Amino acid sequence: MPARLDGLSFFFPALNEEDNVAPIVEEAVAVLPRFADDIEITVVDDGSTDRTGGIADELATKDPHVRVIHHGTRRGYGGAVRSGLRAATKNWIFFTDGDRQFALEDLGLLVAASDGVDAVVGFRKKRADPARRLFVAWVYNRLIRLLFGGGWRDVDCAFKLFRREVFERVPLERVHSEGAFFSPELLITMRRAGVRVRQVGVRHFPRTAHEPKGASPRVIVRAIRDLIRLRIRLWLRPAG
Repeated sequence: MPARLDGLSFFFPALNEEDNVAPIVEEAVAVLPRFADDIEITVVDDGSTDRTGGIADELATKDPHVRVIHHGTRRGYGGAVRSGLRAATKNWIFFTDGDRQFALEDLGLLVAASDGVDAVVGFRKKRADPARRLFVAWVYNRLIRLLFGGGWRDVDCAFKLFRREVFERVPLERVHSEGAFFSPELLITMRRAGVRVRQVGVRHFPRTAHEPKGASPRVIVRAIRDLIRLRIRLWLRPAG
């Protein structure tokens, strides 16, 4: 177990999360110094129409560790995560979602498991979501394991830690999805490239503000479309 990380970039995508953005940043400012001295905190505002972007800007003026990326129009979950990954400058990159369903102190579990691997990804030990969303996730995870293998416990769990150098071996241009399938496609692409990934159980909490966006019919259809496209690409170009 490394005593501390040698630099940590933390980011989270936010779409209309005006009630959550400040608490997450404040939690990050309080918790992340336990794991690294050199930190940066980035809010990726994905075209929010509420006060998310303005609140994030206010936080950035008060703390030099905080910065904000604004998307003029919504790019989707994958587009927001892509922006956060590209903007990261430290040796380790950690990201979660903007809905406050994870405890940032659980990063310690990922750090403790990071020796000898390139990435540590969380899986929710007990997922605190409505029944409909749990069913969708159950089907989704099994479909991905059936089509791509990999033994993933929770392929779209938004609690992940990467060595930044991984993205020199697996450029983000190789990941095509801009929607909810971005995270599964990233892990599938990494595993095929020989990236060493370890899975660790983390806590999950109910959402307390705003409505979840990941289980809407539009998001699900887009994710299934991207999943099918990746499977076809890999069948046509198995070494690609």
